[in-house]
Amino acid sequence: MEVTRYTSMKNDGPVVAFLNLFIPQWGLHLNDCRLIRTKNGGFFVGFPSKKYEAEGETKYAPYVFFEKEVSEKFQKGAREAIDKYVANQKEPQHVQPVQSDDGCPF
Repeated sequence: MEVTRYTSMKNDGPVVAFLNLFIPQWGLHLNDCRLIRTKNGGFFVGFPSKKYEAEGETKYAPYVFFEKEVSEKFQKGAREAIDKYVANQKEPQHVQPVQSDDGCPF
């Protein structure tokens, strides 16, 4: 997996960056993803989504999603790709490295 675009956000909100990902093994481009900081300080990659209102709350429905086990592998692979991309940039980012050794394509 590769990061093909990464735009860091300069705010204190949950969205840390907008990014595009490419998975060469599948020829798959995932555009307009978001790197999101969770309330407990972790991070996850959110897919493009549709905003809607339900029960007086703003919610988001992703256009694409994986089942839980695949999602965990995707998140780990995406974080590795982000870490690699950020490490090659001039300004270091605060994203923590993730270790993976399971051979999954992400």
